[in-house]
Amino acid sequence: MGELIFIGMGLYSEKSITLEGIEVAMECDEVYVELYTSVMPGLRLDSLEKLLRRKIRVLTRKELEDGMYEIIDKARKRRIALMVPGDPFMATTHQIIRVEAEKRGVKTRIINGVSIFTAIPGLTGLHSYKFGRSVTLVHPVDGVKPYTVYEVVKSNLKMGLHSIILLDIKVEEGIFMTIPEAVRILQDMEEELQEGIFTPNRLVIGIARAGAPDFVVKADALSKLKHYDFGPPPHTLVVPSEKLHFTEAEALYVLAKAPQELLRGVKGWRR
Repeated sequence: MGELIFIGMGLYSEKSITLEGIEVAMECDEVYVELYTSVMPGLRLDSLEKLLRRKIRVLTRKELEDGMYEIIDKARKRRIALMVPGDPFMATTHQIIRVEAEKRGVKTRIINGVSIFTAIPGLTGLHSYKFGRSVTLVHPVDGVKPYTVYEVVKSNLKMGLHSIILLDIKVEEGIFMTIPEAVRILQDMEEELQEGIFTPNRLVIGIARAGAPDFVVKADALSKLKHYDFGPPPHTLVVPSEKLHFTEAEALYVLAKAPQELLRGVKGWRR
Protein backbone atom coordinates (compact mmCIF):
# COMPACT_ATOMS: atom_id res chain seq x y z
CA MET A 1 0.00 0.00 0.00
CA GLY A 2 1.24 3.47 -0.91
CA GLU A 3 1.57 6.61 1.16
CA LEU A 4 2.08 10.35 0.61
CA ILE A 5 4.46 11.76 3.21
CA PHE A 6 4.97 15.48 3.81
CA ILE A 7 8.39 16.23 5.29
CA GLY A 8 9.31 19.62 6.76
CA MET A 9 12.95 20.53 6.10
CA GLY A 10 13.38 23.29 8.66
CA LEU A 11 14.90 26.69 8.05
CA TYR A 12 18.51 26.58 6.93
CA SER A 13 20.01 23.51 5.23
CA GLU A 14 19.70 19.77 4.80
CA LYS A 15 21.08 19.51 8.34
CA SER A 16 17.89 21.19 9.58
CA ILE A 17 15.79 18.15 8.67
CA THR A 18 14.89 15.93 11.62
CA LEU A 19 16.43 12.48 11.88
CA GLU A 20 12.96 11.03 11.38
CA GLY A 21 12.52 13.05 8.21
CA ILE A 22 15.83 11.81 6.81
CA GLU A 23 15.09 8.17 7.65
CA VAL A 24 11.60 8.30 6.15
CA ALA A 25 12.79 10.02 2.94
CA MET A 26 15.48 7.38 2.48
CA GLU A 27 12.83 4.64 2.62
CA CYS A 28 10.50 6.24 0.02
CA ASP A 29 10.17 5.12 -3.58
CA GLU A 30 10.23 8.68 -4.91
CA VAL A 31 11.22 11.97 -3.33
CA TYR A 32 10.08 15.40 -4.49
CA VAL A 33 11.13 18.76 -3.08
CA GLU A 34 9.63 22.19 -3.61
CA LEU A 35 11.76 25.26 -2.95
CA TYR A 36 9.49 28.07 -4.13
CA THR A 37 7.57 28.82 -0.91
CA SER A 38 10.63 29.86 1.09
CA VAL A 39 14.40 30.19 1.04
CA MET A 40 16.76 27.82 2.84
CA PRO A 41 20.06 29.73 2.55
CA GLY A 42 22.35 26.79 3.27
CA LEU A 43 20.55 24.09 1.28
CA ARG A 44 22.41 22.44 -1.59
CA LEU A 45 20.54 19.89 -3.68
CA ASP A 46 23.63 17.75 -4.24
CA SER A 47 24.27 17.66 -0.49
CA LEU A 48 20.64 16.67 0.15
CA GLU A 49 20.85 13.89 -2.43
CA LYS A 50 24.10 12.67 -0.89
CA LEU A 51 22.50 12.68 2.58
CA LEU A 52 19.47 10.72 1.37
CA ARG A 53 21.53 8.54 -1.01
CA ARG A 54 19.09 9.07 -3.85
CA LYS A 55 18.07 11.40 -6.66
CA ILE A 56 15.48 14.06 -5.86
CA ARG A 57 13.15 15.82 -8.25
CA VAL A 58 12.71 19.54 -7.67
CA LEU A 59 9.18 20.77 -8.45
CA THR A 60 8.29 24.26 -9.62
CA ARG A 61 5.08 25.89 -8.40
CA LYS A 62 3.35 25.05 -11.68
CA GLU A 63 4.53 21.44 -11.62
CA LEU A 64 3.28 20.91 -8.08
CA GLU A 65 -0.04 22.70 -8.44
CA ASP A 66 -0.85 21.31 -11.89
CA GLY A 67 0.58 17.86 -11.21
CA MET A 68 -0.70 17.19 -7.70
CA TYR A 69 -3.24 14.59 -8.84
CA GLU A 70 -0.50 12.70 -10.66
CA ILE A 71 1.53 12.67 -7.43
CA ILE A 72 -1.51 11.52 -5.45
CA ASP A 73 -2.16 8.71 -7.94
CA LYS A 74 1.45 7.53 -7.63
CA ALA A 75 1.03 7.43 -3.86
CA ARG A 76 -1.72 4.82 -4.16
CA LYS A 77 0.87 2.10 -4.67
CA ARG A 78 4.20 3.76 -3.88
CA ARG A 79 5.67 5.67 -0.93
CA ILE A 80 6.06 9.25 -2.11
CA ALA A 81 7.78 12.00 -0.12
CA LEU A 82 7.17 15.70 -0.65
CA MET A 83 9.85 17.72 1.12
CA VAL A 84 9.02 21.32 2.00
CA PRO A 85 10.97 24.23 3.56
CA GLY A 86 9.97 24.94 7.16
CA ASP A 87 6.92 23.01 8.31
CA PRO A 88 4.87 21.25 5.61
CA PHE A 89 1.59 23.06 6.08
CA MET A 90 2.56 26.70 6.35
CA ALA A 91 1.70 26.95 2.63
CA THR A 92 -1.94 26.45 1.59
CA THR A 93 -1.06 24.35 -1.47
CA HIS A 94 0.38 21.54 0.62
CA GLN A 95 -2.73 21.34 2.79
CA ILE A 96 -4.89 21.16 -0.33
CA ILE A 97 -2.80 18.26 -1.65
CA ARG A 98 -3.12 16.38 1.64
CA VAL A 99 -6.89 16.87 1.79
CA GLU A 100 -7.31 15.76 -1.83
CA ALA A 101 -5.18 12.68 -1.16
CA GLU A 102 -7.23 11.67 1.88
CA LYS A 103 -10.46 12.24 -0.02
CA ARG A 104 -9.20 9.80 -2.66
CA GLY A 105 -8.33 7.16 -0.07
CA VAL A 106 -4.57 7.77 -0.16
CA LYS A 107 -2.90 7.55 3.23
CA THR A 108 -0.89 10.62 4.26
CA ARG A 109 1.71 11.22 6.94
CA ILE A 110 3.38 14.34 8.36
CA ILE A 111 6.97 14.79 9.52
CA ASN A 112 7.02 18.24 11.07
CA GLY A 113 9.89 20.68 10.79
CA VAL A 114 10.91 23.94 12.42
CA SER A 115 9.22 26.97 10.85
CA ILE A 116 9.70 30.70 11.17
CA PHE A 117 6.61 30.76 13.38
CA THR A 118 8.14 28.41 15.93
CA ALA A 119 11.60 29.98 15.71
CA ILE A 120 10.62 33.62 16.31
CA PRO A 121 9.60 33.33 19.99
CA GLY A 122 12.96 31.76 20.79
CA LEU A 123 14.97 34.24 18.72
CA THR A 124 13.25 37.30 20.18
CA GLY A 125 12.19 36.21 23.66
CA LEU A 126 8.61 37.25 23.00
CA HIS A 127 6.02 35.00 24.65
CA SER A 128 4.67 32.49 22.16
CA TYR A 129 1.06 32.75 23.36
CA LYS A 130 0.94 36.50 22.67
CA PHE A 131 1.20 36.36 18.88
CA GLY A 132 -1.79 37.39 16.83
CA ARG A 133 -2.61 36.90 13.17
CA SER A 134 0.42 36.84 10.86
CA VAL A 135 0.44 38.59 7.50
CA THR A 136 2.56 38.81 4.35
CA LEU A 137 3.81 42.14 3.06
CA VAL A 138 3.87 42.07 -0.74
CA HIS A 139 5.27 44.62 -3.13
CA PRO A 140 2.74 47.25 -4.25
CA VAL A 141 1.14 46.38 -7.59
CA ASP A 142 0.12 49.16 -9.98
CA GLY A 143 0.46 51.66 -7.17
CA VAL A 144 -1.91 49.75 -4.87
CA LYS A 145 -0.37 49.36 -1.41
CA PRO A 146 -0.81 46.20 0.72
CA TYR A 147 -3.23 47.77 3.21
CA THR A 148 -4.08 44.38 4.75
CA VAL A 149 -0.76 44.50 6.62
CA TYR A 150 -1.68 47.83 8.17
CA GLU A 151 -5.07 46.57 9.30
CA VAL A 152 -3.74 43.29 10.70
CA VAL A 153 -1.05 44.97 12.77
CA LYS A 154 -3.51 47.60 13.98
CA SER A 155 -5.93 44.90 15.08
CA ASN A 156 -3.21 42.90 16.84
CA LEU A 157 -1.95 45.97 18.67
CA LYS A 158 -5.44 46.75 19.85
CA MET A 159 -5.64 43.26 21.38
CA GLY A 160 -2.18 43.48 22.95
CA LEU A 161 -0.69 40.92 20.55
CA HIS A 162 2.56 40.66 18.60
CA SER A 163 2.52 40.61 14.78
CA ILE A 164 4.70 38.57 12.45
CA ILE A 165 5.09 40.19 9.03
CA LEU A 166 6.42 37.79 6.40
CA LEU A 167 8.17 39.59 3.55
CA ASP A 168 7.37 38.93 -0.10
CA ILE A 169 9.34 36.05 -1.63
CA LYS A 170 9.12 34.94 -5.25
CA VAL A 171 11.94 32.41 -5.48
CA GLU A 172 11.38 31.49 -9.13
CA GLU A 173 11.54 35.18 -10.10
CA GLY A 174 14.49 35.98 -7.86
CA ILE A 175 12.48 38.48 -5.79
CA PHE A 176 13.20 38.70 -2.06
CA MET A 177 11.87 41.69 -0.15
CA THR A 178 14.38 43.08 2.31
CA ILE A 179 13.71 44.78 5.64
CA PRO A 180 14.69 48.26 4.32
CA GLU A 181 12.25 47.82 1.43
CA ALA A 182 9.52 46.67 3.82
CA VAL A 183 10.06 49.63 6.14
CA ARG A 184 9.71 52.07 3.25
CA ILE A 185 6.40 50.49 2.22
CA LEU A 186 5.10 50.62 5.81
CA GLN A 187 6.16 54.24 6.18
CA ASP A 188 4.42 55.14 2.91
CA MET A 189 1.18 53.61 4.21
CA GLU A 190 1.51 55.44 7.51
CA GLU A 191 2.04 58.73 5.71
CA GLU A 192 -1.19 58.12 3.82
CA LEU A 193 -3.38 56.66 6.59
CA GLN A 194 -1.89 58.45 9.63
CA GLU A 195 -3.38 56.15 12.27
CA GLY A 196 -0.19 55.90 14.32
CA ILE A 197 0.62 52.27 13.51
CA PHE A 198 3.99 52.60 11.77
CA THR A 199 5.33 55.77 13.36
CA PRO A 200 9.08 56.55 13.28
CA ASN A 201 9.53 55.44 16.91
CA ARG A 202 7.51 52.23 16.66
CA LEU A 203 9.52 49.36 18.16
CA VAL A 204 10.05 46.75 15.43
CA ILE A 205 12.23 43.65 15.25
CA GLY A 206 14.06 42.64 12.10
CA ILE A 207 15.08 38.99 11.65
CA ALA A 208 17.33 37.63 8.92
CA ARG A 209 18.13 34.01 8.10
CA ALA A 210 16.41 32.44 11.10
CA GLY A 211 17.93 29.05 11.81
CA ALA A 212 21.25 29.87 10.12
CA PRO A 213 24.58 30.14 11.96
CA ASP A 214 24.77 33.81 10.94
CA PHE A 215 21.17 34.72 11.86
CA VAL A 216 20.50 38.36 12.75
CA VAL A 217 17.94 39.71 15.23
CA LYS A 218 17.78 43.47 15.78
CA ALA A 219 15.12 45.55 17.53
CA ASP A 220 14.98 49.31 17.07
CA ALA A 221 12.76 52.19 16.08
CA LEU A 222 11.16 51.69 12.66
CA SER A 223 12.93 54.75 11.24
CA LYS A 224 16.34 53.38 12.28
CA LEU A 225 15.81 49.75 11.37
CA LYS A 226 15.89 50.48 7.64
CA HIS A 227 19.50 51.61 7.92
CA TYR A 228 20.69 48.39 9.59
CA ASP A 229 22.59 45.84 7.49
CA PHE A 230 20.73 42.53 7.82
CA GLY A 231 22.62 40.78 5.04
CA PRO A 232 21.06 38.28 2.60
CA PRO A 233 17.45 37.00 2.78
CA PRO A 234 15.12 35.67 3.96
CA HIS A 235 14.00 38.60 6.11
CA THR A 236 11.06 38.88 8.52
CA LEU A 237 9.60 41.69 10.64
CA VAL A 238 7.94 41.46 14.03
CA VAL A 239 5.89 44.26 15.57
CA PRO A 240 5.77 43.67 19.35
CA SER A 241 2.71 44.42 21.41
CA GLU A 242 2.64 47.73 23.26
CA LYS A 243 1.88 45.66 26.37
CA LEU A 244 5.20 43.88 26.80
CA HIS A 245 5.85 41.77 29.88
CA PHE A 246 9.03 42.82 31.68
CA THR A 247 10.65 39.48 30.79
CA GLU A 248 9.95 40.16 27.11
CA ALA A 249 11.49 43.61 27.44
CA GLU A 250 14.60 42.13 29.05
CA ALA A 251 14.87 39.54 26.28
CA LEU A 252 14.60 42.19 23.58
CA TYR A 253 17.26 44.27 25.33
CA VAL A 254 19.65 41.32 25.67
CA LEU A 255 18.90 39.23 22.59
CA ALA A 256 17.87 41.86 20.05
CA LYS A 257 19.84 44.86 21.39
CA ALA A 258 16.69 46.97 21.71
CA PRO A 259 17.48 50.55 22.81
CA GLN A 260 16.66 51.25 26.46
CA GLU A 261 14.62 54.33 25.61
CA LEU A 262 12.13 52.22 23.64
CA LEU A 263 11.57 49.89 26.62
CA ARG A 264 11.38 52.35 29.50
CA GLY A 265 7.59 52.35 29.55
CA VAL A 266 7.38 48.60 30.23
CA LYS A 267 5.99 47.99 33.72
CA GLY A 268 8.45 46.17 35.98
CA TRP A 269 11.46 46.51 33.65
CA ARG A 270 14.44 48.36 35.05
CA ARG A 271 17.91 49.14 33.75
